[in-house]
Amino acid sequence: MNEHRLKNLLRSIVDNDFEPLDSPNPREFALHFYKFLGSTDAELRDELIFSVMANWIYRGVYTQEDIYKIAETLVQDEYILNGIGQNNDDSVFVRSATALQLWAIVVTQKKKNFIPFNVIGTIFEKTIRLLQEEVDYRTYVPDKGWANSISHTANILLELVQLPEMKKPWILMILNSICDKVLHPDFRFPGDEIDHLAAPVAEILLREILLEEEILSCFEKLKIQPHFHGQKPENFFRLINVRNFMRAVYFYLLDVPDKRRQRDIVLLALQELKPR
Repeated sequence: MNEHRLKNLLRSIVDNDFEPLDSPNPREFALHFYKFLGSTDAELRDELIFSVMANWIYRGVYTQEDIYKIAETLVQDEYILNGIGQNNDDSVFVRSATALQLWAIVVTQKKKNFIPFNVIGTIFEKTIRLLQEEVDYRTYVPDKGWANSISHTANILLELVQLPEMKKPWILMILNSICDKVLHPDFRFPGDEIDHLAAPVAEILLREILLEEEILSCFEKLKIQPHFHGQKPENFFRLINVRNFMRAVYFYLLDVPDKRRQRDIVLLALQELKPR
C-alpha cells in the first residue's frame, strides 16, 4: 500500500469516528503504520497514523496482546533509535513518532497494567538512550511538521515515573539523565522542551521514593555560575536553560499544595542561580 492509498483510508476512518474497517483490519493496518511511521508528510504521520493508532489502543480495538506486540516492535532500534546521533535529517521523525506512540502505550499501561515487566524495562532503557543520545533539537520543521523528539521522549518518562513497577534505581537514572540533558545544549532550547523535561522530575519529587540527599546531589550538577559581564554565550544559554527548568519544576509542584518541602528543595536550587 502506498502513502496516497493509506492516507485516503485513514481519512475515512477518522471521518467515521475511528471505526475500524473489515479490510484491512487493525492488525493489518499496523504493518502499514510501521512502514510510514516516520513519514515526512505531517498529515499522514501525526493527524492520521498517530491519531488512529492511539485511538485504537485507548479504545481497546487493539487487544492487550496486540498492544504488547506493537510495543515490542517499536522498542526495536530501527524505530526508537533510528538514525540516533544524526542531526537535521529526516530520521528524527521516525524516533519522534515512535516515542509518541510508546507514550500512548504507557498511558494505557497506567490504566490497565497488562504489559510484562521486561517490556516496560525495555521501554525504559530505550527511552533513556533516546534522551541521552538525541542531538536533533528541532521543533517545527518547515514543510515536514513537528519533530519534537526531546519533548515526546520526556512525555514517556513522565508516564513511566508514575508506574508502581518503576523502582528506585530507574527513577534515579531518569532524574540524572534529565538533569544532564538540560545542561547539554550550548544554546537555548528552541521550544517548550524545558516544560516537558520538568514534568517527570516534579513527579519524581512527588512520589517521595528518592532520599532528599539523592535529589540534592542531582540538582548540584545544575549549579551554574550566574550571569556576569563577559560570560561566554554558551554558558549564558545553559544558565537560562537551567533556570527555566527549575522554575518549571517549581510551578508544577505549586499545583500540589501539601508538598511544600519539595518546593523548598527546588527553590533552594533556584536561589543558587541568582545574579550576585
